[in-house]
Amino acid sequence: MKLKDKITIITGGTGAIGRVIAQTFLSEGAKVIVTFRREEEFSNVLSKLSEFKENLSGKKVDVTIADQAKQFMDETAQRFGRIDILVNGVGGFAPSAHIVDLDEKTWDFLLNLNLKSAFLCSKYALSYMLKQKYGKIVNISAKLALEPAAGTGPYSASKSALITLTETLAKEVKDSGINVNAVALSLVKTEENLKSITKPDPSKWVEPEDVANTILFLCSDEAKSINGDVIKVYGKLI
Repeated sequence: MKLKDKITIITGGTGAIGRVIAQTFLSEGAKVIVTFRREEEFSNVLSKLSEFKENLSGKKVDVTIADQAKQFMDETAQRFGRIDILVNGVGGFAPSAHIVDLDEKTWDFLLNLNLKSAFLCSKYALSYMLKQKYGKIVNISAKLALEPAAGTGPYSASKSALITLTETLAKEVKDSGINVNAVALSLVKTEENLKSITKPDPSKWVEPEDVANTILFLCSDEAKSINGDVIKVYGKLI
């Protein structure tokens, strides 16, 4: 098993992609803690992943709020003795307008959700990883961070800044036994995307399992020499 007994936090681990990441990590022996906002989200995941229930736990927390993020990391470290892996999976997309017509509320919402959450969780998890001289952090960015489109300003900007955060962190911890990387995703085949995209062609999309396996690789010892990188997971949408 590639992640035997590794203490793994997956923020947003109850979502369509996060759940598959959790399942993949659990199947490789990790002890996984997922964050959620509503109790029914975790109950649903626990039901679907019941075979792993001994190694799966959840915490209701808003990781865009500093006090909650810090308390969550502190409690996790106290409970398990360490934090080995952090997958910053909290994020989202919201319909937006061209910048000239964009409202401040949408801008702030997406910057908090996609960027601030990763900043806070990384900050507080790193305090333990640095003491251990070991850790893996993976941020989930997007193709639109590298190839922005009109009308996606706050989403593209937040995901682009997330890549810069990844590169900055990697340089700050490069001599500490910690790896920080990111994946940039194109369209992922989820029920939500299938419903929301006009005239979808999912044959070109990325399977959630492919996302999970890429992140698994980055969190394994096989990727110990990869640091500050962005892995493009585009499927056929290149």
